[in-house]
Amino acid sequence: MIYHRGILLYTPDDAARNRWFIEQLCLYAESEGLSLRLCLVDGENPHSLLTETMDADFLINRSRFGSYSIYARDVLRIPCFNRAYVTAVTNDKYLTYLELHQEFGIPMAKTSLFSKDESMRNLQFPLVAKPADGHGGKDVAWIADKAELKRYAASLNSAYPFLVQEPVVTGWDVRIYVLGGEIYAAVLRTSNRDFRSNFSLGGRAELIEPDPQMRALVQRIHAVMPLDFAGVDLLKKANGDYILGEIEDAVGCRMLYQLTNLNPAQDYIRYIRRRLS
Repeated sequence: MIYHRGILLYTPDDAARNRWFIEQLCLYAESEGLSLRLCLVDGENPHSLLTETMDADFLINRSRFGSYSIYARDVLRIPCFNRAYVTAVTNDKYLTYLELHQEFGIPMAKTSLFSKDESMRNLQFPLVAKPADGHGGKDVAWIADKAELKRYAASLNSAYPFLVQEPVVTGWDVRIYVLGGEIYAAVLRTSNRDFRSNFSLGGRAELIEPDPQMRALVQRIHAVMPLDFAGVDLLKKANGDYILGEIEDAVGCRMLYQLTNLNPAQDYIRYIRRRLS
């Protein structure tokens, strides 16, 4: 018997890459008395979902578009996973910096917006440049000097403004998976051939037990931004202190399936079912 009907939101490209995980979510939803209907969205137009969501009891938003979660919360008045606040903030890296670092004091690398008309006089090199809405390490670049920054800006065409950040320890980060506010798993990602450590870019990955300092930082983050299921990426400064790199709202699970015996699709669905009960 189906007790709750849900919408599972993806972009077409992400749905194609994550077809197996989508199938797993739908499979376990049915076994838990839930149903999931996959809806594909390719832009910020939540009213396009009006007919799809008329009978929906909840939304799983893995599209990275915060407007759909806001629409579900404010218009449909149904719960969202992750909640609207998380999706709206974490998919804009500069907004994440303003909200978590400047507003709540979560340690992060110094970050600035850089626009076409920005002066380079006060910039200190090297630095890291990245799009404000990027994920998976795409278009993240190590910038050694002003000439490289100009070339990077030109390569992005209309993607202004973008972010510039002070560099931290390169080729190292820890992705901490958070499920229902609790640490679900932690994976150390390293690379000796790229300053980025992303698994999708060829970095090495190993399961680790987070140390007390990592746990404390994740708890601080969750107290500000309650996470249903997300990835918290921690970086390390030269002095060994951990800082928040970013939060992956629609976190990928390939590393978990490859490195552990965990079943994140099933566990996420069971968490949602408990929240809806």
